Amino acid sequence: MKSSYYFVLLTTLFLASGTVFGQTPSPKVATVNLSKIDPGSYDGSWWNRTPVRLIQTNLRETDALMNTDAYVQSMVDASANVVMLNVGGIVANYPTKLDYHFRNQFMKDGDLVGDLVKKLHAKGIKVIGRFDFSKINEIYAEKKPEWLYVGTNGKHVHFNGQVHTCPNGGYQQEYGFEILKEAITKYPLDGIFFNMIGYTTSDYSGTYHGICQCDNCKKRFQTETGMTLPVKADMNDPVFRRYNTFKKTTADELFYKIGDYVKKLNPNLIVNTYADAGVDMIRDESSSWLTDDYEWNYSGTDHVKRVLGSYKDKTPSNVFIYFIAIPFRHTATSPNIGRVWLLGNMLNGAPLDFNVIGTLVNQDDRVFIPILNDLYGFHKKNEKLFTNLKPVSHVGLIKGAEKEYRGMIKLLSEEHIMYDIIEPLTIGSKSAPRSLQEYDALILGDLPNMSDLLIAQLDEYVQKGGKLLATGFSSTNDETGKPMQKIRLKSLGVAPEYELFPRANSTYLQVSASDKKTLGTDTFKDLDLVMMYSDFMKCKISGQAQHYMKLVPTVRFGPPEKSYFTDAEITDAPGLISNTYGKGQTVFIPWRLGSQYEFKGNHAHRALFVSALQNVLQTPGSIKTNASPLIEMTHMTNRNGAFEWIGMINHSGQVGASLREPIPIQNTTVRFKPAKPVKQLKLMRSGSELKFTQSNGWVECVVPNVADFEMLVCLYQ
Repeated sequence: MKSSYYFVLLTTLFLASGTVFGQTPSPKVATVNLSKIDPGSYDGSWWNRTPVRLIQTNLRETDALMNTDAYVQSMVDASANVVMLNVGGIVANYPTKLDYHFRNQFMKDGDLVGDLVKKLHAKGIKVIGRFDFSKINEIYAEKKPEWLYVGTNGKHVHFNGQVHTCPNGGYQQEYGFEILKEAITKYPLDGIFFNMIGYTTSDYSGTYHGICQCDNCKKRFQTETGMTLPVKADMNDPVFRRYNTFKKTTADELFYKIGDYVKKLNPNLIVNTYADAGVDMIRDESSSWLTDDYEWNYSGTDHVKRVLGSYKDKTPSNVFIYFIAIPFRHTATSPNIGRVWLLGNMLNGAPLDFNVIGTLVNQDDRVFIPILNDLYGFHKKNEKLFTNLKPVSHVGLIKGAEKEYRGMIKLLSEEHIMYDIIEPLTIGSKSAPRSLQEYDALILGDLPNMSDLLIAQLDEYVQKGGKLLATGFSSTNDETGKPMQKIRLKSLGVAPEYELFPRANSTYLQVSASDKKTLGTDTFKDLDLVMMYSDFMKCKISGQAQHYMKLVPTVRFGPPEKSYFTDAEITDAPGLISNTYGKGQTVFIPWRLGSQYEFKGNHAHRALFVSALQNVLQTPGSIKTNASPLIEMTHMTNRNGAFEWIGMINHSGQVGASLREPIPIQNTTVRFKPAKPVKQLKLMRSGSELKFTQSNGWVECVVPNVADFEMLVCLYQ
């Protein structure tokens, strides 16, 4: 009894002192004196590689009755420094004098835009004016049918009193410019945003109405191509492929035309929209849809990396769409996926961007608002650390077919490989932030449509010493999508001709003992067969190329007694080809490995990807870690040499469609090579300082806890 008494007494004393048995001492709490940090400026602009915190409010007509002071205060409380709000197009939220511009009937004698711009500017908040020329009110549509989109059924598209317009009609080509001129000359806006640009063929309910058949489209397509406008979307039809090119060139022409017009009216205005052409901020969305598909966890990362890796003179504007789906715009999507999407923006050094229907004040579902204020507040408090950044990435992912591309993003993220995303059309351009030769390795994930120029650029990259991992049907079409029936990249170590093996059940790749010596004995110790549920190219090896794995096509899978195959059924068609080309090396996987991983997340596909990149191509990693695959990592450095940091996003908490709070992940070892000798390591989310070791240019530390996210800041000696 006496010993029990002393144990209880000792325990009480320990607990009173804050000590818990089995718990390591808490890291030292540290403060970062950001006043001494000089991040410099990227290009002197307020919007490019700067700490932008944007909130977009898609104002309803009834919001003209709001308390504008409360609206502005909600933006201050949320730490927004840029606000996007409706100015004109579908509804004019100001007293327009134009004949074909529908004035907000709830505004009465007021000036909503003028009031908000004045009050937001007084708080130091910039304003981007939102315009939508994709639709026009029915009362004007009746008077101007030549402005309207015409579906393949010969009818106009009406939705809630609005009618679809056509990019080749007079409204978008001419009258919209009058609306812009009126608003820009009337208000001191900081930017312009255009909604639903280009060729809109579906309405809000998702109903598809087909290729526009208006007289303007027919005439312009005939004049430019000598062809008759197609009525069916079919990539096997050369006329439709030409129409696809026509759509892009005419849409880009309109974007450039609008951009030039806006800049002439006010050179300080920035242009923001869902296009790469003629804009400063490239808009994209992280949003939920009314489908059975799970949410795309890496949506934020995907969208901002694509812009940051492709353009040095443009910035991403990837917005988290708050509502759960367009047919359910009055309720919000999961707050936990919303957090992850915003963190994907923030920890890749991109602007924060958030959208609501209505205002922050009048939301019926407010669950995410405290998270919004928390993340935006963190960003504001540490905004010097989000200024003038560039990624520390040694691998470039060239954007290819969507499923292959997503699978590659998952693989790279789960394996903690630092990467950029590159838009193919920007390779070699003046706006590209990096040359290809700056990357240790490139991944070309199933990009069939390639120009002769792009093929030459990639072959040259390899010839000069680069490493290329190519998958799927890369280089088999021309840039318009016309099938060329041959593999055109010379560096891959295969003959141009190939035989297509269509996707089929019960098809595999056999991994032999000799294959494992190259791919990795430990990795493939317990793997002799890999699922291959993809179209496959039977290739002929050329030169000194080496081949690995063999195709085992459509073997029996039922009944169980008959589910086997013999050696006679194993073909010689290789599943992976390695080749030396000039000073460089390639690995060609003639099937869609990334799509397979996106489809099933299978361990064998992951093992093959890692082996190809690290064992065969010998691509070095810039970060070494034991981090969970559920922690996404980013590595950013300040261009002015003031600091660098590693971002960590916790993706746990998801089970199927359920998106719950992330589970804290403890004791993550991180080893990296900083640009300069390190003085301090600090965790900005927890506010603690880390002990570390430094040897041969590498720094190693242990991050004790990652709750929702962490940001490991490295300050130099």
